[in-house]
Amino acid sequence: MWPVWLFALGTQAKSFKGNPFIGSRLLNLLGLHVLRVSLSHASAWFRWLLLAPLMPKSLRRAYRRDGFVLIENFIDADTVSSLVNEITGFNGGVREMTQGDTATQRILLDKGAAAHMPRTYNAATNSLLRRYLAYAGSKWSHSILYVQRIHNGFRPSHADPQKNMHSDTFHPTMKAWLFLEDVTEDKGPFTYVTGSSRLTRKRLKWEYKRSINAAKMQDKYSEKGSLRADTEALKEMGLPAPKGITAKAGTLVLANTNGFHGRGQAAEGASRLELWAYSRHNPFSLLPGLPLDFVLHIKHWAMQWNWRRLDQRAERRGNQASWHLIPAGKMVASYRSSAHKSPQADKKNTSRSL
Repeated sequence: MWPVWLFALGTQAKSFKGNPFIGSRLLNLLGLHVLRVSLSHASAWFRWLLLAPLMPKSLRRAYRRDGFVLIENFIDADTVSSLVNEITGFNGGVREMTQGDTATQRILLDKGAAAHMPRTYNAATNSLLRRYLAYAGSKWSHSILYVQRIHNGFRPSHADPQKNMHSDTFHPTMKAWLFLEDVTEDKGPFTYVTGSSRLTRKRLKWEYKRSINAAKMQDKYSEKGSLRADTEALKEMGLPAPKGITAKAGTLVLANTNGFHGRGQAAEGASRLELWAYSRHNPFSLLPGLPLDFVLHIKHWAMQWNWRRLDQRAERRGNQASWHLIPAGKMVASYRSSAHKSPQADKKNTSRSL
C-alpha cells in the first residue's frame, strides 16, 4: 500500500488514521499537513479567479469574506409549493442514514428521478444554480444534487455528531441548501462560524498543532480528517461563536465547508426539507474543469452501483448498509407529521444574514 499512500498525498485523501503518511507525527512536525492545506487553498483561489464570471461580484466577496452566502427568494413561493407537492408524491428509491438521534433521508436527482419529479429535476439543473454551485465549489463541473430531509429526534440515541462544529476536510469544499420550507431555530438550522474559511495565521497554527497527534486524537471524525473545534478552539483561532442561519422557503445558502459548521440543535421530531448539493474534487488541480453532462451521469451511475454493492454485502452479513433503502412513503409520512408537530410552524420567520 505504500505507493498508494504516497500517491494519495496529491489527492483529496484526508484520513490521518487511514494513511500513515498523512497521519505521520514526524512528517506533520515538519509541516506536511500545513503544506497540503496551504497549497490546496492557493489552488482554490486560482480557480476562483478563473471562475469569477459565474457569480456577481457582491456575492463572490461575501462568500470569500464570510465563508457562506445567503440568497433570498432564489425560487418563488409558487415554485416551492410545486416542488414540495411533487416530492411528497414521489414513490421511488429513498436512501436513509442515521447518525446519533438524527436521520438523513435523500433522493438522488439523476435521470431516474427526473422521470418521477420533472419540476424538481429542472430546478436542480437550472443554469443559474449550476453557475453559483460551480463558483462556490471552485470547479466548473456539475454538482451532485439530492432532495434531502433532516429528521431530528428520529430515535433514542446519543447526540448527533454533525451538531459539533467541524471542518469537512483540509481544503475548500462546497455544500449548498435550497430550502423548501421555512427553517426556524427549532428546526436545527445550518450553523456556521462566520469567517472561519479564511486561512489566517491563527488557523494555520491550530491546524499544525492538531496534525501532530491527529492519528491518535480519540475522536474518530477528527482522525478521519474532519477536525472538530470546540469553543476554546474557536477562541484560539480568533473566531466568533457559531450562529444558525434561519431562512424562508426559497432561500439558497452556499457554504465553504472547510469553514467550521454543523447542524443546529433542534426540537425533537423537527425536520427540514431541501435540495442539497455538494462538490469535492482534487484540491491541488489548477484546471477549472468543464460542465460536461455525461461526466455527471457517470458519477450518478457509479453511486447507484456502489449503493447496490453495499446493500448486497450488508444483506450477506444479515444487517443493512449505512445508506439503506427505505420506502418513499416513510419519508413523506414522517415529513408531514413533523410539519404539523413543529412548535414554530405557524410563527413568522425572518431570514437573516450573519
